[in-house]
Amino acid sequence: MKNKKITFWELVMLNISALYGIRWIARSTSDAYLGLGAIPMWVILMFLFFVPQALMCAEMAASYPHDGGLAYWVKVAFGTKYGFLVSWMHWTALIFWFASFLTFFSVNATYMVGRPELANNKLLVLVMSIAIIWILSIASMKGMEFGKYFTSVGSLGSTVPTVCLIVLSFVAIVFLKKAPSASVFTVATLTPKLNMNSLVAISSIMFAYTGAQLAANFISEMENPQKNYPRAICTAAAIIGVLYAIGSIAMTMLLPTSEIQSSTGTLDALLRACELLGIPTLFVQVIALGIALSVLGALVLYIAQPTKMLFGFVEPGVFSERITKVNEHGIPTKAIVFQATLISVLLIGVSYLPGVEAIYNMLVTMTALTTLFPYVFLFLAYGKIKREKEDLDGLYVMTKNKKLASTVTYAVTALCVFAIICSALPIMGNTQENIIYEAELIGGSILIIVSGLLIWKKSGLENKVIPVRDVKQTVPESEPETSGEK
Repeated sequence: MKNKKITFWELVMLNISALYGIRWIARSTSDAYLGLGAIPMWVILMFLFFVPQALMCAEMAASYPHDGGLAYWVKVAFGTKYGFLVSWMHWTALIFWFASFLTFFSVNATYMVGRPELANNKLLVLVMSIAIIWILSIASMKGMEFGKYFTSVGSLGSTVPTVCLIVLSFVAIVFLKKAPSASVFTVATLTPKLNMNSLVAISSIMFAYTGAQLAANFISEMENPQKNYPRAICTAAAIIGVLYAIGSIAMTMLLPTSEIQSSTGTLDALLRACELLGIPTLFVQVIALGIALSVLGALVLYIAQPTKMLFGFVEPGVFSERITKVNEHGIPTKAIVFQATLISVLLIGVSYLPGVEAIYNMLVTMTALTTLFPYVFLFLAYGKIKREKEDLDGLYVMTKNKKLASTVTYAVTALCVFAIICSALPIMGNTQENIIYEAELIGGSILIIVSGLLIWKKSGLENKVIPVRDVKQTVPESEPETSGEK
């Protein structure tokens, strides 16, 4: 292990890299979702959801610095059966995440080559997405060395374009007054509308704020964690919140919310800024290239890690040894092929939706719904351990007041359940489309949970709870989880 400790600012940047994604700005500010109401929601949910989540994960990681992270914490609280179920839900959620991210990459690629009109070509986006997932899946079988070259690029792939968007927008609209603002910011316009689309958008914002368990795994390697970790979390939260909120303002100054598309809004806004300032459109192509590289880096990093977590660290006997067998790089190659096949089938299935924008929104919504389920388990696990385990002792404690901890736990859990319900609201154009949408969304989620329980039942294993006193307060000698853009 390395002796060097993680510094305060290194943890801040790690959180930003893991949690910030520029694509959420366009989706949230689209008139089909929250519009200008997204601006205050980014700030509100930062405090109500992200900060409590991050501090809970910090305490769990400090007390149980064990390979497996979230799944291991759930094992401690509820047993091996539910630890497996969380790993299963996390992996299946990433199947939808991959599909939506591949669609986002394909749309960016059309801007990168200077042909944005191709972004609406469903067949092109489908073929490109399937080709990319298979190429990167094969590359990931050689280990993580290839993906690590993209880590630094990935951390800048969203923040730099956001800064460019903010600077160009304010220069063009506020300082040089090249055009009037496309939006009027008042209390009335900033107040979120209470309709089904806006409620669905709330779940997407919460999904954008998930992932705090990644950075929490490094708490034992920090300098002065009791002091620096909560400071780093709050600093990262403030930076992320500012990027989302000010980035949303910048985008809506350049484009009216009625013209913002979830999949192309960022680049459309940059094109508008370049038009107003007389900057060659080549600049937007360079930005699109940076975003595309960050997407590729994140995809490579995430293809192998969740698969290793589910198939590599699963209880012996749950899956056949044929699919859990690893190669010389420690990668379960057959599981990787199985994963790529599932993603391809999913992409083909949703391609029947009308238009790339509808496909992208469908995949993002499915991602938000299935990803939030494991966090319900996480919050309940924290609450149970906090109530029942008298000997919980780690490098960091969110609060020693058990009543306060229970109140925070119940509040965040309720908010998470509310977001899950919102994700499942019918938002399609007509009854027939809503029936198909709900069948895929709710039916798919039920299928995921039931299939996970059936896989466990078929294994014949008992649900064993890990005794707290058997957990050593040491960090294992293994490769840490790698962060990447959502």
